[in-house]
Amino acid sequence: MITMLKHWEGKVEVNSKQYDNINDATIENKRLNGEVHIKLYPLNARAEKKQTVAEVEKSGEVKILVKPYMTKKATPQFDFMAKWNNDNPMPLRIMQGEKIKETPGMVYMKLHAKAEETITCLRCGKTLTNPTSRKYGIGPECITKIPMLINFDIEDVDDIKEKLVDVEWEGWIIKSAILSEEEV
Repeated sequence: MITMLKHWEGKVEVNSKQYDNINDATIENKRLNGEVHIKLYPLNARAEKKQTVAEVEKSGEVKILVKPYMTKKATPQFDFMAKWNNDNPMPLRIMQGEKIKETPGMVYMKLHAKAEETITCLRCGKTLTNPTSRKYGIGPECITKIPMLINFDIEDVDDIKEKLVDVEWEGWIIKSAILSEEEV
């Protein structure tokens, strides 16, 4: 009977003896015969899986590159943005700023955009073919998805560079979503 519960995550009681997990209970009670009394204690998600949040010591600014899913709203399959960032995704994949606090699996950052000459789009990561777009780092399609830049002429490099600094974002980032990080 106990082996049927092999995926149980939580404490187990077998014949009035408590075990921390189903594996320990199985090993000790392999040869039980007759009537067996089993009690299952589900994990209290908040108490047992709570991540401790630590303030980060102030350091310099860092520039990060994140995986594309950090720039997308929540979906039924991946609801991180809805749970942790009020469904407010990062506006760009490459941003810079400071770390405020962190848990073992996430970091909370206050970020801003910085225009830079590049051959890949700061928002989507695709190769930029337009020479003007390369001067500030965002393609013509992506620039229309950044509210602050919708009404700008994509050929006006100086205006866009100046306005990109106003693109800010603050929120939680999954550490495994950070592809690169460098001090600025």
